[in-house]
Amino acid sequence: MARVDNTGGSGFTCDNGTGLVVRTKLNQIVAALSTLNQGSGDPTIGVAAYVPHIDGNTLKIRNAANNAFVSLGDVSATNFGHAGLSAANTFTSTNIFQDDVTFDGATAGRDVVFDRSENALEFADSAEARFGTGDDLKIYHNGTDSNILGSFGDLYIQNTGSDADDINIRAQDDINLQVDNGEAGIDIIGGGSVILYHHNIKKIETVSGGISLTGGAAANIQAVNSSSNTTTLDFATACHFVIGTGSPVVLGENTTIAAPSNQAVGQSGSIFIKQDSTGSRVVSFNTAFKFAGGSPPTLSTAGGSVDRIDYVVFASGDIHCATSLDVKRS
Repeated sequence: MARVDNTGGSGFTCDNGTGLVVRTKLNQIVAALSTLNQGSGDPTIGVAAYVPHIDGNTLKIRNAANNAFVSLGDVSATNFGHAGLSAANTFTSTNIFQDDVTFDGATAGRDVVFDRSENALEFADSAEARFGTGDDLKIYHNGTDSNILGSFGDLYIQNTGSDADDINIRAQDDINLQVDNGEAGIDIIGGGSVILYHHNIKKIETVSGGISLTGGAAANIQAVNSSSNTTTLDFATACHFVIGTGSPVVLGENTTIAAPSNQAVGQSGSIFIKQDSTGSRVVSFNTAFKFAGGSPPTLSTAGGSVDRIDYVVFASGDIHCATSLDVKRS
């Protein structure tokens, strides 16, 4: 470790003098040059543009303006602590970057930076993260909106691991679900209604008092066969039922309609009973079914006759019923 001083000449300059003085100065200059002017801190003597020196283990060089030092690297580290590159500027080994790393975009202002202090990979506005051989998935912010754009195959958002739980979608304002590249499907209005669409046309909207329906409402009629002279309806599967089997569905035996399972207060619907061609099939009701006057009606028994029982679940085990007998055209 050696640096020049001003003895026998200023810096790297050797003054005329006696043999000992000149030899001492020359030896000082040679020692400084052979160790690249190594020492602790930056030198103040012998400083000029492009002159190198070593500060501890850091190789530095004076800049062209001769007003600052530029650090070139750590002489104790491989490649001076820099990434190893091949002639084609390809990294040749595992490298650790210990400061910020900037990927400079061809378009000004669209850089990607790994901010070491933030522990974050930061994308400037309109700098995109792209995935897939054909750039099939893009994620970016354009300065106004955030975008996740897929252009090939399905897009899955899954949370299905053994310790996974819910998926929560939260918005400051509205949530709009669209299909067919822009057709309205579901609108969830912040502080307001939920709107369901059919083929871009509003059909159901929640309102403060319940729901608003545009158009008619249709529900399936579920066929339930009588088994061993007993019919059990599951109110979780449908609102409307027809008792029997076949096509058309007809009742082919005497039956008792048992207390339905999964009764929901407020559920309403209809039960259709059509006699087969033989007729005379007797239908009885569990006490959960309540009729006007307290007695179940005597249903039609003529072959092919149709009766309808309309019901509303007032409470569990308390199903209010109204009967239409022998429904037909005159």
